Amino acid sequence: MFFRYSVLSIALLSAFNLHASEQQIERVTVQGDFRQQNIQQLAGSVVILSEQEMQRQSAQHLDDVLKQFANVNFAAGASRGRFIQIRGIGERSEFIDVVNPSVGILIDGIDYAGLGISSVAHPEQLEVFRGPEATRFGTNALAGMLNFTSKNPVFSPEGQLSATVANYNSQQLSGYYSAPLSEQVAFSLTLDQALSDGFIENAFLQRDDTNNIDEFTGRFKLSWLPSEHLQLGLIAHLIDQQNGYDAFSLDQNRVTLSDEPGEDNLRSKALALTFAYQEFAAVDLQGQISYLNAQSDYGFDEDWSYRGIHPWEYSYQDRYLRSREQSSLDYRLVSKPAAQLWNNTDWVLGVYASSRDLTLNRIRRAESEMRLFDSQLQRNNLSVYAETTSALTEQLSMVLGGRVEQYSDDYQDVAGISLTPDATMWGAKISLNYQVNSQAMIYGLVSRGYKVGGINGEALAKADDGDFALLATKASFAPETVVNAELGVKGSSLDQRLLTRVAAFYMWRNDMQVKGWINPDLGPEFAGFIDNAASGRNYGIEMENRYQAHAALQLFVNVGYLRSKLGQYVTDGGLDLTGRDQAHAPRVSFSIGADWFLNEQWSLQAGVQGRSSFYYSDGHNAKAAASEQVNLRLNYQVAQWQIAAWLRNAFDEETGVRGFYFGNDPRDEYAPKVYEQFAEPRRFGVTASYSF
Repeated sequence: MFFRYSVLSIALLSAFNLHASEQQIERVTVQGDFRQQNIQQLAGSVVILSEQEMQRQSAQHLDDVLKQFANVNFAAGASRGRFIQIRGIGERSEFIDVVNPSVGILIDGIDYAGLGISSVAHPEQLEVFRGPEATRFGTNALAGMLNFTSKNPVFSPEGQLSATVANYNSQQLSGYYSAPLSEQVAFSLTLDQALSDGFIENAFLQRDDTNNIDEFTGRFKLSWLPSEHLQLGLIAHLIDQQNGYDAFSLDQNRVTLSDEPGEDNLRSKALALTFAYQEFAAVDLQGQISYLNAQSDYGFDEDWSYRGIHPWEYSYQDRYLRSREQSSLDYRLVSKPAAQLWNNTDWVLGVYASSRDLTLNRIRRAESEMRLFDSQLQRNNLSVYAETTSALTEQLSMVLGGRVEQYSDDYQDVAGISLTPDATMWGAKISLNYQVNSQAMIYGLVSRGYKVGGINGEALAKADDGDFALLATKASFAPETVVNAELGVKGSSLDQRLLTRVAAFYMWRNDMQVKGWINPDLGPEFAGFIDNAASGRNYGIEMENRYQAHAALQLFVNVGYLRSKLGQYVTDGGLDLTGRDQAHAPRVSFSIGADWFLNEQWSLQAGVQGRSSFYYSDGHNAKAAASEQVNLRLNYQVAQWQIAAWLRNAFDEETGVRGFYFGNDPRDEYAPKVYEQFAEPRRFGVTASYSF
């Protein structure tokens, strides 16, 4: 408690002592908000990473990037981390039941929630919004939002080629190029191919590539300026991921015994049309129409072993083939100064609509018996939103926003179950922002977020089985809401050597959605479902600091402190978890880094990222151990060339990214224990880049 209030007090005192200056403050623009504005003047806890900042940690995938953010975590259970938690809120897996993520993902404004970010090569920037953002993003932002922007077209030719070789037979080749096609048209193209054996040895098959990485990503943007007041854009994405999935070991290490390794394949295509019309005297008209089609094939060896391992063995394999087709539109009017309503008030008014068709074909082999499950879900969303920003005085402003969203589902499955739930939900935000001087701002806000409910298809399918009769009461789960109260400080020193952002928050979760499991006889037959706990509490502090200690030395410190509590919740197995920390919610997270410019050619970058221990699930008490990872990068720059030797996880720390607690090893009579999937081990490599 003392730690939390001390940090916030220091930040507040610092803000009042940051004297005004004519010197230009740093301009880092948030692109995901309604109006692009300086991050230091935006109320809310937002973090931005540029391409250069991602290179500091030699990041090759989103997993590497997320470790730099305070109070942000992720879960794997696949070849990559795909499920994100912010301030302790977020999902950890998706099997039969359709999951609406608490943390959404946008790539160039296209909804990739649940699919993840396949490549972070050559970004414009990555933004992380922490806390409910319902007014801006709707149901996908109960806990926050990741907004990834790829390289925007420019009207002067530029580009870069990069090649990486690393241990575990890893290679990566990526490139970016932007150029004008005419005085009004320009394009940008980003291509990335990543290959690796993965970090697993399969002792039974005597292979080291059963958990391999094979990912191609292409992103294209076209910008057309047909007139002074009209800008049109085309966005196209292609992802082709052919990854293996063989991550869990009966011996609880990186050596597996699977005779039928799984896969984690994804192929998606997306298109978007954007426009911005600025000829009206009072308002600007902005909009985007997008379409995405994705097919995934995710499967695994359920027994994690081979036939003949033990007389009590079993041999199961599970596979999920999903198809997703979605379209969306987002139109908004953004006021100009001439259209202010009253008392210097700017405003935004918009409408959002989306349609999503989801199909699942589950193929499960239990010994020689094939068990099939098919389901279809069509979900339609329609919402209207508005936001106003009013200048109450020269220093004090108020932001008031809200969104009303209606969703309807049409669910059918192979068991003949047909359900059509629907609901109307709302979110809101109010903040008061006090500009102490040109370099410091204090804000206070209250926001409300929401997430849709859903249907437990697996529970309905197994409810007729006597061992799973309890599932008849778990047919559906209710929407979840959260209220967030936040106090923050953003400021910089007079000479711009110190920049700091601090936010303290308290969140009330109602009808919080939790994952439950039923395993009647502790054997291989089990069923999952989503349930609602009564309530939850999440509160803490997050802080980002940058300090220019010397002309050649820059320091970075990001720290998060989080406390979370489950409300009244007793699992169906009788385990009382009331008051316990929520899953994937480490109490402490930090990232400390330094950039040291040795001379004009050489620079050294070092960083340490860490997490305290945390629970893997809201259904058992298994925990991930605390971890710290050290990363190093030595750069040599000459003319247009840069060569970097890098080392990630220098001390080969074992970091858990997904965990289960149950019995799966016939050699010890299926005694329950913790099984973990680990993040990558020690990685080292060389990256060469050429800019032109």
